[in-house]
Amino acid sequence: MKIMIDHDQCKHAGAFSDRCLAATIRYPLGHERYCMAGVEDDGREELTVVLKMDGQEFELILRDEAEQRAVALEGWTAFVPEASALAED
Repeated sequence: MKIMIDHDQCKHAGAFSDRCLAATIRYPLGHERYCMAGVEDDGREELTVVLKMDGQEFELILRDEAEQRAVALEGWTAFVPEASALAED
């Protein structure tokens, strides 16, 4: 399954936005998806998440539930390599 999230069009901010992103990653078809731009059945078992943010697109392929949980906890920084590197410093 492939889901597209358009964070640029989200009318929510802060902690609500972070919780919504996490819930969308954990349960892509099972909750209110405020920023969901699309869902596509690509025939793959993996969950592909495309996040549009600040005019850029970032993509992650999550192979199992453990990866989904980890990315959901990390939030948007999991998608942006520069942000992940800054968080480690």
